[in-house]
Amino acid sequence: MRNNNWTSKELKVVLLTTSRIKSSILGISINSKLIKKGELFIPIKGKKYDAHQFIERALSKGASYSLATQNNYKKFKLKKLKKKIIIVKNIKHSLNNLAIYSRKRIKGKILGITGSLGKTSIKEAIYFILKNKINVQKNDGNFNNLIGMPFSLAKFNKNIDLGILELGMNQKGEIKKLSNICMPDIALITKISNAHIGNFGNLKDIALAKSEIFCGMNNLGIAILNDSDPYLSILKERAKLYGIKQFIFFGKSKKSDISLLKVEYQKNYKYKVYVNAFGKKVNFLLNNFGEHWIENSLAAISVLTAIGQDPCHFSEEIKNFKAIKGRGKILKITFNKKKFEIIDDSYNSSPESLVSSISFLNRYGANKRKICVLGDMYELGKFSKKFHLSLKKNIKDNKIFKVYTIGKQMKNLYNSLPVIFKGGHFENLEELFLKLKESIKSNDVILFKGSRAMELDKIIDKFK
Repeated sequence: MRNNNWTSKELKVVLLTTSRIKSSILGISINSKLIKKGELFIPIKGKKYDAHQFIERALSKGASYSLATQNNYKKFKLKKLKKKIIIVKNIKHSLNNLAIYSRKRIKGKILGITGSLGKTSIKEAIYFILKNKINVQKNDGNFNNLIGMPFSLAKFNKNIDLGILELGMNQKGEIKKLSNICMPDIALITKISNAHIGNFGNLKDIALAKSEIFCGMNNLGIAILNDSDPYLSILKERAKLYGIKQFIFFGKSKKSDISLLKVEYQKNYKYKVYVNAFGKKVNFLLNNFGEHWIENSLAAISVLTAIGQDPCHFSEEIKNFKAIKGRGKILKITFNKKKFEIIDDSYNSSPESLVSSISFLNRYGANKRKICVLGDMYELGKFSKKFHLSLKKNIKDNKIFKVYTIGKQMKNLYNSLPVIFKGGHFENLEELFLKLKESIKSNDVILFKGSRAMELDKIIDKFK
């Protein structure tokens, strides 16, 4: 969707620049390889490179303009491109200003989603349910940090009915910055867990950091909270301190606004779920999803009610929704004349999400050889060894056939396992792949799970 034109006058005002801007732009991009004709290139400085070096390429591919700082204009010798360069004081501040202006001109609602687990999956499910019913946009992929979220918001069409944004964090204060930029009308906190606990003292500190999502809301906003969360009282109290008066609670309690009534476990890895949504009975089928999707579904239904949509839309559409790449997607693989299945949960990992994934592997892989390929869980700090070792019981209880590990922390787990479970520990991805392709047999089910930096998806790609 590229109906987010910016006039030359708007750009001049938003970017606080003295550069001449003669024409409007059709959108913005931070990727010179993917930029489209008529867009504005924003050269972000990353850990490995400064994207000012790609300005010439972006313009040659049809970008109307590129931002640049005065220092980098000289450093990267951009004078020959002067007519298409917009000089600004700070690239990141300019991106934030574009996002803030975009937010002000949006006529619909903004939903902000944060929490330790389920943000992306819930966002994708809500978008899938609503995409043919209202004008809805979402942030791409996992663009939820201090660069990705403002970039996503700046690309939103001003005529949308609903914009969905994830708000992620690694440190205290980041959610507050994001909330003040996107000013959500609705804030959903999925669940507080030990993801990123290495950057915080305890779970309470994580809850307080997540509650910063309320700071950018006005007093007409709606807070959606998980009433099964042990930190519910803290989150509710913080919301009230920010002036929030409207709440929607979801969970297993009969007193919940969106209440789980019962779950029927069926054959072929399906759940039949029964829900009471503000007195309206809703039931739906979850096919090939982990049990955590029951809670995800309650959160999604809460959002539908918050924006005035019929919660029955969820039951109508969710049966056609499939888990996305890296977040539980099931792949049917034929490799070297062997047919097996991969559960691709390789995008990220935390203690609670890994326990859930291993449990799903056990249920999905009933009567089959169940294999775990596990990479390190990051950002656990001083708790890392403890959380990695704690998985030993889950592996035993879920009747895992073999475990293959990679990473310094997973080595601790591997060394603690009885010999019967050991498939191998590896120092690099290539060695791990070579062992797996020898060991896997037809009809196996293999779970891949690790933090993003472990790059387990590279092994999955080799099997496709």
